[in-house]
Amino acid sequence: ALTTPQMLDELCVERTGCTAELASVRTDVVTLRAELLGFEDMGDTYLVSVDFSGLIRESSERGAAPFRELWMLAQSKQGGVGWRLARHQALL
Repeated sequence: ALTTPQMLDELCVERTGCTAELASVRTDVVTLRAELLGFEDMGDTYLVSVDFSGLIRESSERGAAPFRELWMLAQSKQGGVGWRLARHQALL
């Protein structure tokens, strides 16, 4: 519900059996910084680019590690659906 159908397909290709696997994955966000980089009107869709960075802990056995990602979020002007992840790219 939080991604576009195309983004979900891409994520599932990266992780074979992603539906069952993702149910047991936990990531703790220790610190988070978000910076809005851009907003575009794409006709029937709005598109925003957000730079997220901070510290995350993906395992209780390891300490927090820095991360930085660029997320592109889309929202249809037709209504009924909130903002959805359309693209993402790890920068760090």
